Amino acid sequence: MIALVDPLSSGVFLSSALRERGQDRVHVYENRFSGTARSDASAPVLIASENTADTVAALRHRGVRHVVPGSEFGVALAHDLAAALGLPRNEDDTAAARRDKALMGEALRRAGVPCAGQAVVGTVDDLTRALRRLGLPAVVKPSQSSGSDGCRVCWTETAAVAHFLDIHRQMNLVGLPNDKIFVQEYLPGEQYVVTTVSLDGRHVVCEVARNVIEELDGLPVRRYNVSCPSLGAAEREVVSYTLDCLDALGIRNGAANADVRLTCDGPRLVEVNARILGPVLHPDPYFAAFGSSQQHLLAESLGDPASFKARFSHAYAPPQVMGKAFVRCWETGVLAAVPGLSSVRRLPGFHSVQGLPCVGQAIQKSTLTKGKTGIVYFVHPEESVVRQSLEALSRLEDEGALFRVTPAPTTGSGCT
Repeated sequence: MIALVDPLSSGVFLSSALRERGQDRVHVYENRFSGTARSDASAPVLIASENTADTVAALRHRGVRHVVPGSEFGVALAHDLAAALGLPRNEDDTAAARRDKALMGEALRRAGVPCAGQAVVGTVDDLTRALRRLGLPAVVKPSQSSGSDGCRVCWTETAAVAHFLDIHRQMNLVGLPNDKIFVQEYLPGEQYVVTTVSLDGRHVVCEVARNVIEELDGLPVRRYNVSCPSLGAAEREVVSYTLDCLDALGIRNGAANADVRLTCDGPRLVEVNARILGPVLHPDPYFAAFGSSQQHLLAESLGDPASFKARFSHAYAPPQVMGKAFVRCWETGVLAAVPGLSSVRRLPGFHSVQGLPCVGQAIQKSTLTKGKTGIVYFVHPEESVVRQSLEALSRLEDEGALFRVTPAPTTGSGCT
């Protein structure tokens, strides 16, 4: 029996991957997700008690042998439950550092891993002192959140102070108050995402991809990424550095994804997330490009560790290149049509589109990387073909040719 804690986002497909292997599962939800839990018919459901001992007893009674986070929300509770049950998990001493970006940087420094300059601030005076030490531009964001929530590149002290005042003590995307704000040295350079699955302290690299990020009025917007067809010298450096970060953060088991900037001084960590990559990423395009998905590799590590360990000796050599775009609508209103979708489907390498809003649904302009207005996947043997198709998709978005939106009526509108 495997317990998935808060199986939201890509945790839905992790649960499916476990089901495909015939693994018994129980979905553990925190009380704040009780509404989702009531509608979850895909597995037995357990609502976590405010008394952790009661939840531990319930899981022990069910014979649970692994506790795994099903989303960013469940990372902390999954670790605590696994520790209480004496089950395999990541290292206890660095548990807080895997959730808190400030502690994350401190853990890297203690391990001798190069990292960006940083500070944690709680007042405007703290912020201005930090900016004078770190320099401008600087990244100002919540110390604990997800999906680019509250993240801004600030080029002036005035902008940094204004953003601090906007987000300080506000509730963030993972349901925590922004009591402390994280300030990080701005890292110029290409950004990579490296996804992994670990078992007993050894790591399998699932995907290495380059991100295309645009800054819109200081807000970092992840437009798309393209997987690396092979690892050149730069990519090998990024991967080696990422594995050092995983070790420094005590990530010995389970899934992780790391954002890394390749600067002129070498790779520098943006952040590591000790869970499967989100938001809701369908495994099928990953199978087309890589022969597997991170969710399925994690399921294999839990259900058939011997087969998974054989992957330690496999070189990173995906048969095809995958690109995925987090498409966004730059207007707020009601979706009247998706006129550009037929053009997108005809682009070379088009694989699939997931999560588009329904016609008639109210939508909002957003820069967050949550996949709320769809994710488009391309798979092709040639990286140049994938990039050209992604650039064509971006043009459709920016020209307003992908979505057609009408003003929202005063009574609102829902998807039918």
